Amino acid sequence: MSDDPPQGDAADAFAARARADYGESIRELFVFGDAVQGNRDVHAEAEVLIVLEAADEERERQLEQLAKTVGAEYGVVFSPYVLPAERVDEREDHPLLRRAFAEGRSYV
Repeated sequence: MSDDPPQGDAADAFAARARADYGESIRELFVFGDAVQGNRDVHAEAEVLIVLEAADEERERQLEQLAKTVGAEYGVVFSPYVLPAERVDEREDHPLLRRAFAEGRSYV
């Protein structure tokens, strides 16, 4: 498995592609989880919180597919959470959001 790309690069690759393709729609993008914290375990996971300026089901599906594609390329399981900004603003105290903001690496 030494020929596999480093898992830390998966977060950078995902964020770069998401910003390039959907940057005008993304208010915030945080990547957090085991893979981002340096865990190279085969079960390492990178969680992604993507906050869209407005609710957009098609954009949500596209970003979820991008996470699958990049994850497959880098051997990392991505778990994307794509939420509209108004929902995040209403629920900033939610444990997932608190964790993403506290532990995550911000890309936007």
